[in-house]
Amino acid sequence: MNLSLIGIGLLTLSGAFCYAQEAPKRVVDQGISVDFSASKPALQGDHPVSFRFNLMDTASGHPMGGLRPAAWLSQRAPGALVPICKEKVATYLGGDLFKRAEVDLNSYFVLTLNDDASISIVDPLFGFGGSKLLNMLQLESRGADWALAPRQATLFVSMPEVDKVAVIDTKQWEIVKSIATGRHPRRILTSERHAWVGDDQGISVIDFKTLAVLSVPFGVSSDLQASSDGELIFAGSGKSVVVLDAHSARLLEQVTVDGTPSLLAYSSAAKAIYALDPQQGRLFVIDSRNSKLTATVDIHPGATQIRFTPNGRYALIPNPKENIVQVLDAASNHIVQTVDISDGPDRISFSDRLAYILRRTSEIVLMISLEQLGISGKGLGVAEFPGGQHVFGAVHASLADSIISAPEGSAVLVANPDDKMIYLYNEGMAAPAGGFSTYGQTPQAVLVVDHGLREVQRGQYVTSVPVNKPGRYDVVMFVDAPRVVACFELTVAGDTNKPQRRFTRVTAVDPPKQLVVGAAARLRFALSDPDERGLQPTTDVRALTIEAPGVWQQRADLKRLPDGNYEFEFVPPESGTYYVWIESESLGLARNNSQFKTYQAN
Repeated sequence: MNLSLIGIGLLTLSGAFCYAQEAPKRVVDQGISVDFSASKPALQGDHPVSFRFNLMDTASGHPMGGLRPAAWLSQRAPGALVPICKEKVATYLGGDLFKRAEVDLNSYFVLTLNDDASISIVDPLFGFGGSKLLNMLQLESRGADWALAPRQATLFVSMPEVDKVAVIDTKQWEIVKSIATGRHPRRILTSERHAWVGDDQGISVIDFKTLAVLSVPFGVSSDLQASSDGELIFAGSGKSVVVLDAHSARLLEQVTVDGTPSLLAYSSAAKAIYALDPQQGRLFVIDSRNSKLTATVDIHPGATQIRFTPNGRYALIPNPKENIVQVLDAASNHIVQTVDISDGPDRISFSDRLAYILRRTSEIVLMISLEQLGISGKGLGVAEFPGGQHVFGAVHASLADSIISAPEGSAVLVANPDDKMIYLYNEGMAAPAGGFSTYGQTPQAVLVVDHGLREVQRGQYVTSVPVNKPGRYDVVMFVDAPRVVACFELTVAGDTNKPQRRFTRVTAVDPPKQLVVGAAARLRFALSDPDERGLQPTTDVRALTIEAPGVWQQRADLKRLPDGNYEFEFVPPESGTYYVWIESESLGLARNNSQFKTYQAN
């Protein structure tokens, strides 16, 4: 699915015309059948609706896996004609600000962990007047590492300078809590129920539901890893590797080794934890099934990382001191290949097909095909692309990755700190396809939070999102390759035990013709239902003000006036165009609703 991070062009749909019908269960287009279901098509409090699409090749009967379907919901007005499915898809792919779907099932966000203790949240599929910056969160201190809870609704960020972990709600994009941990929390990872934070006392274990913290003391924790089945947690500590039960947080074993293992990696193929002492150049292999040391491998001193390929068979070990990358085969526990890499190879990231190598004194990113790995004595072919205009540098304020897989097929996102840019690189190309600015921030790491359709079983794509208004909806689904278009009808019933939210109209009251730079602008708004009737008073009405192209933004609570309108003040810092959005959860006004107002300041 090519919903580009750089801007979505209007696609020409070559598939057959497909019309919405009365609640069809299956649509067949281009030899692909699409089955649709919604698990909770009634509004029950604040619970989301679960949407499911099953795609299958009708000729072979095989499910269609590895796709990136896009889907939207548009509410049909009473008496409206059944829309042409192809035209609906073209409208949504075209990114028309005034013809957005009521519910978007494709949303994902790109986050950057910045060196000024902030996190930028970018919506690559939608922008405010040319800006794609959705929000910016200010941490108490600079973040070192981050990890998402399994369903990506919560993000945990370690902050070593204040001995805390920030907990971020990725639906509302708010910091909901800062949790005290042991001293200097650094590496962080998540399991099914917990966030595990390595610190100077051992590990702080955070429960997802209660956010309570359990301390597991054993000394300074240098690195953390989890087994691929989620049963075990491993920590490097002094001259040992600590093994914990991932469910009870109980310390199971403390395996002593002849070295100081400060870098860890888990091999799903070998079912072993690999603990690296970079100073001595020794790699210790511990069987996770019995916590026994099974091998010690000599490597070159000076390595900065050990990373296993997605299948767990081969590990790449970059060494900027020696300007090499060594390849370890987990089947034999031997170094089987060594490739000379200039300019200080420092960090490794993987896609499904390639290994990406960041170097300290170069802006050129190197790539090695994973198919080349493992052939003893054979050299490795290396490809490259420019990852920006400036070198990546040697000092990493963050432990998190600065190259990650993009959610759109065979592509990666690259954070270049000095460029203050995120670049999108499509595999097989000679240069990035484009990029977007981090709006003056210096990104140390990049992360994708995907709230869109995800493949839970082969050919089965699922997501859950809230639907705040009852009514008849057209469900529009599109796949780029192979080109498939399908539409369905869904009736969302109201909760009989709860008054339903109605559409809220936002109207600017006596808007000023022009704002004055440096002077307080008082803006007033009327909130009404479709019949222009006033709504019940509420206290959660907020304004999001953004200056195009999005470098400056501000949020403020609105005050309800005696006449029933709402107002707030802001001071435009400089000349330009400002966009104001009114949001209220209780009134069903999402922050991405299409009723923003535009003001000019001089």
